[in-house]
Amino acid sequence: MSPEPSPTAGRSSTLWALALYQLLANNRGGLFLVYMPVFLVEARGASVTAALAIVSAGYVGASLTGPLAGRWSDRLGRRKAFLLAGELGSFPLFLAIPFLPGVVGAGLAFVAAEVVLSVAAPALNAFVSDVSSHAARGEGYALLNATAAWGGIAGFVAAALLIVPFGLNALFYFVAAVMVGTVTVILRWVPDARQPPAPTRRPWREYRELTIFSTVVSVRSLGAGAVGTFFGIYAVSLGASDFDVGLIAIAGMAASGIFSLPAGRYIDRRGEIRGIFYGTLIMLVGIAFFAITSSWLWFLPGQALRQIGFALLGPGMLSFVSRLAPAGHRAEYLGVFALINSTMWSVGPFLGSVAFGLGGAPALFGFAVATTLVSVAAIEGVYRRPGRPRTAGAVPAAPERAAP
Repeated sequence: MSPEPSPTAGRSSTLWALALYQLLANNRGGLFLVYMPVFLVEARGASVTAALAIVSAGYVGASLTGPLAGRWSDRLGRRKAFLLAGELGSFPLFLAIPFLPGVVGAGLAFVAAEVVLSVAAPALNAFVSDVSSHAARGEGYALLNATAAWGGIAGFVAAALLIVPFGLNALFYFVAAVMVGTVTVILRWVPDARQPPAPTRRPWREYRELTIFSTVVSVRSLGAGAVGTFFGIYAVSLGASDFDVGLIAIAGMAASGIFSLPAGRYIDRRGEIRGIFYGTLIMLVGIAFFAITSSWLWFLPGQALRQIGFALLGPGMLSFVSRLAPAGHRAEYLGVFALINSTMWSVGPFLGSVAFGLGGAPALFGFAVATTLVSVAAIEGVYRRPGRPRTAGAVPAAPERAAP
């Protein structure tokens, strides 16, 4: 008689299936973040301010669906269905963008696609936590971060090879082909694992600690969103080509791909707050490279440092929230976190456009530096100061080591 497969083996295979999904999905995510503003400016004649505002609207709309989508996932005890719904619902909207004339039509299609796609995010993050052991949750999120980075590199290489001879419209056809791949992975390899449905809805007053944590670590997202959507346009203004913009993005993703797994293991050993704090500091140094240079070549180390910082920051935040969530409410808590974190990130391009309008690139990068400094100070004051509680209200967990 053949032995029964171990639960650990099943969890591991599911985590790798989710990593394969993320590998393909980030072909799309990174491309739109960098090239959508460039497409709106170059192909549709939008102003820089309008292009950043449209991208901001897309990501704000997406973040607003987080708590509701997470609650549905917990109430139904389902994850796979939400991944499929996001992919299949957004596919025709992304594909329609190059066929719609003017700034408004293309911009509305992008916003709608991002909103529909976002129903998958809380379910995906909760799925990773569901199949990761408590002692290796940071590493589980880091695996997806690493595969997302390498998938993003593959996407930028393919997009660069297509955009140079065929123009920016080719980007959307490539994304459509990738989405066929993501749907195939979900259908073929991601199991329809069921979780016990959440019996009751959590009252909003019980989100106080989650809200404090999400706000403290997310203030820097205002500046990160501004830099993330602006650096491509700014690099072009400094003499970079569309291909060079791709190289800058690839430099960041390569750094993330290399450092993600070591960063996840560091978080599991030393604690989420320490990883978040140091990750934010490293991102601050990366932004400084953008702020002080007049050559786009310095964007290469700047973007690499930003992504190394996020390799610590991203898994640390998701692991902390997963540990904070009561049983049966994991996706809902991750959705509320996404509402705060992603909304701040998504408002960043708009606020960055206002800063750019007032004082040009120095004002935009100065805004990013200031918001990151505020986040560093808030993390230090709320979570790293001796004697202050760090995980009050969290489910029992291994205690985090004291900060140095």
